[in-house]
Amino acid sequence: MKRIISLQGPMASGKTTLAKRLEQRGMRVIYENPYPIVEKRKAMHLDIGTKEGFITNQKLFIEAKIEEFRQLSNGTTIFDRGPEDIEFYTLYYPKLIGKDWDIEKEMSNELRELRKCRSQAIFYLTASTEVLQKRKESDIRQRSTFEEQMKLIEIEKSWYEQFPVTYLNVDVKSVEEVEYDFIKWLGKTIR
Repeated sequence: MKRIISLQGPMASGKTTLAKRLEQRGMRVIYENPYPIVEKRKAMHLDIGTKEGFITNQKLFIEAKIEEFRQLSNGTTIFDRGPEDIEFYTLYYPKLIGKDWDIEKEMSNELRELRKCRSQAIFYLTASTEVLQKRKESDIRQRSTFEEQMKLIEIEKSWYEQFPVTYLNVDVKSVEEVEYDFIKWLGKTIR
């Protein structure tokens, strides 16, 4: 049986750091890697500020996530951002850029298929804006969409409440404490 656990939360909240520690423990982790699709989008000259460009872009992301899900073997898999993240972005990015596109209608088939891939449980890392900003500034990774994502943080956090989600504030927690809290939570979640 496939058991999907997603690590969610804003950029710089510590999802990838936690995922790497879990992988070192022998857990199966799938990391978010948008770069191949971003490169494909660039090669296709897609403008995600247009409805057609955005829909084409999101179809690429959704198809990739569905295929990733299909390839999973039985057992527990931890996603560093799961299918719910793509669904959220698909539905809410147009609002962020001031567009009133009916994405639910325009992409009903794709969203229906993506929703079949949902996680059984979500571990959502929260942090204050100040902590996230400090982490972003000290990170070597490029976080080109950080400001954009910060505008959606409260909407995203509340959107996840429709799922089996557990929130953990990481403002004053060490990496070891976050890992410990996750392991304890996981033990209760996948009985």
